[in-house]
Amino acid sequence: MKYKRQSRIIKIVKSMPVHTHEELIEILKNDGFKITQATVSRDIKELGLIKIPAADGGSVYSVPETSSETSAARINMVADSVKHVASALHTIVINTYPGMASAVAAALDSAMRSDILGSVAGDDTVLVITESPEHAAELEKKIKTIFRTE
Repeated sequence: MKYKRQSRIIKIVKSMPVHTHEELIEILKNDGFKITQATVSRDIKELGLIKIPAADGGSVYSVPETSSETSAARINMVADSVKHVASALHTIVINTYPGMASAVAAALDSAMRSDILGSVAGDDTVLVITESPEHAAELEKKIKTIFRTE
């Protein structure tokens, strides 16, 4: 539920100006989420949302853009450690060399924050959760290209 809620928060903040916690809570409640102010505060902190100046003179929440150079560098550092990528339903399984799964997951989280709901890393396997089987299939192709496994 947390990943679904946080994914929705990112989409809301990217698609409309949100000035306050209260506005965000109201939108989420209208979307069917049962949440508290404390939960939204934790989500904002975990997602790293920032306040930026708005056109009306106030400020709005924003998703900080990760530097494409930083993301590309992270991907390049771990690209050779990915052995296999496959999708099933709304998940993607990435097999790595032993000890490299956490680094691959961190690189993916950085580079594809808005494309995935979350990832879980073991020693040599990363499980990536997506919104739908269709999205998983598209993302599988993208990941294979990024990590040069095709």
